[in-house]
Amino acid sequence: MWFLAYFFLHFSVYTLIRGVFYIWNKSALSNLQTMDVLWAFFNGWRFDLSVFSVLIGLCFLGLAWFGHIKILKNSWLGLFIILNTAFIFLNFADVELYNFTAKRFTSSSFYLLADAKTSNLISPYIPLATVCFLTVIFYVFAAVTLAKRYSEKFNLYKRSVFSFVILITSVVASRGGFQHKPLTFVDAKLFNSSYGNNLVLNSTFTLFKSATHRSLDKTVFFEPEVMISHLNPRTEKSVNPASLEKLNIIILVLEGFSEEYTQLKNPEPTPFLNRLRAESADFRNAYANGRRSIEGIAAILSGIPALMEEPFINSEFSANQIIGLGTLLNARGYHTSFFHGANSGSMHFDSFTKSVGINNFFSKADYPNSADDDGTWGIYDEPFLKWTCERLTGFPQPFFTTVFTLSSHQPYKLPELFQSKFKDDRLDILKSIQYTDYSLEKFFECVRSKEWFQNTLFVLTADHTGPELDKNADFVSRYRVPFILYGKDMPWLKKLNTAQPAQQIDILPTILDVLNIEQKNVNYLSRSVLRDGPKVVALYSDGHYGLVGDVKNEEQQLKAVQQYFSEGLYDNRLYYPVK
Repeated sequence: MWFLAYFFLHFSVYTLIRGVFYIWNKSALSNLQTMDVLWAFFNGWRFDLSVFSVLIGLCFLGLAWFGHIKILKNSWLGLFIILNTAFIFLNFADVELYNFTAKRFTSSSFYLLADAKTSNLISPYIPLATVCFLTVIFYVFAAVTLAKRYSEKFNLYKRSVFSFVILITSVVASRGGFQHKPLTFVDAKLFNSSYGNNLVLNSTFTLFKSATHRSLDKTVFFEPEVMISHLNPRTEKSVNPASLEKLNIIILVLEGFSEEYTQLKNPEPTPFLNRLRAESADFRNAYANGRRSIEGIAAILSGIPALMEEPFINSEFSANQIIGLGTLLNARGYHTSFFHGANSGSMHFDSFTKSVGINNFFSKADYPNSADDDGTWGIYDEPFLKWTCERLTGFPQPFFTTVFTLSSHQPYKLPELFQSKFKDDRLDILKSIQYTDYSLEKFFECVRSKEWFQNTLFVLTADHTGPELDKNADFVSRYRVPFILYGKDMPWLKKLNTAQPAQQIDILPTILDVLNIEQKNVNYLSRSVLRDGPKVVALYSDGHYGLVGDVKNEEQQLKAVQQYFSEGLYDNRLYYPVK
């Protein structure tokens, strides 16, 4: 059948291009086993089909309705042959261009064509495009031959049925299947390898996907040295914990826990958390780096702030090279894991955590009792945290674990046994905040009974703030969250300067400092809380920026933040080598 032949032509060419990408970059992909490569190709076909839903689906629809008119048929087929040829050239060129940008071509990559300083990067991938020219010739020849042979004629009924089938198939293919969320960049993160993950993608998909999302403008105000002088300076440790290289680390991310909630009385929504703070290094001047869970997890696990409209995890930049806590700690012999009681694909956390080196992901699917499901998001906090505690006991030490709660998420459902126990008329979320605080208390009762508790540092924060009690709250207060470091018999915690501003992206460098792991690359928007000195926290929402901390020249400092972040994403260098 003509339509199948036309489809398989494109399918074969895109598979060939992926093969060329693998062969051309084989040395960089040497860490992938044979099964990994096959898995990359298999998953890559989902991204190819997503592209075909547009490039082939539209072509088929046009042919169904006016393919019987010769001039329209030839023009329509000619248009798509030219368009597909251009994308084939782009994919071939990107096989080499990837070595300069460390990511697939996106709408943000067009700056390369206009930037005189990078124009010398164009020539290296032209030879590859020339080598692949025979493939392009074959494609054009085959496509034109098929175009000449097209002679399908539909009556109205067949035309309508065919169009319906194509539309349904194209919608499913463009989404990448029947999953809850449409296919996006992060779905390609199958390996702890930037090259491996980009082997899964194709450049047509990344360009299409980035073109349909709001882009971040690349801004340049200063020379690099001047820009960095307006950011957070590198300083020596003010507190230097000794012999903690094999300390267990547990990060507890509390859904929607605004700092505002912890200050309330009569009733007090977070009595346990407040008691724990008194025994901890408690940073009261602390901020989330975004307003959404998907942004908070990226900030905590990879030090990426949310300074643009789109979450990094879903953005065209998510294929950039990033520093992952899991990757760094795996290299030190840590067992790494992430616990979240929702579906495994919720907000792409499973893919993202894998990309930052976390080897074990536990979700609702792993929890043994479906009766504890809230029917909306996943497993209620109390049973899930108790189960998590027991699972941790079976892990080899040292281990690094992130636990993300969910019960304080709208619609704030509670188990039936607790619906009369926790009430609060001030905000709907506060009853579930009370429940999660109670669940947290039970979790700590469990972990304190474990032998590994004595050798564990707990980091507690929130993914973002919840609804404000004060509807007139200022911009900065909408980001204030707890930031707590707690450990048994760790007197060095009391020596920390807890008056300094802190933020989620400080967690990564802080953990590295605690474990005495050398930071070869740093993010100048963050800094470990074990270090003192001038410091600012940059916040962003809906086109508005704010600075907190040592703000001396807000205009210059904000420009430096914007330049550092935008250049970091466009140039794939969010982390600078330590000087």
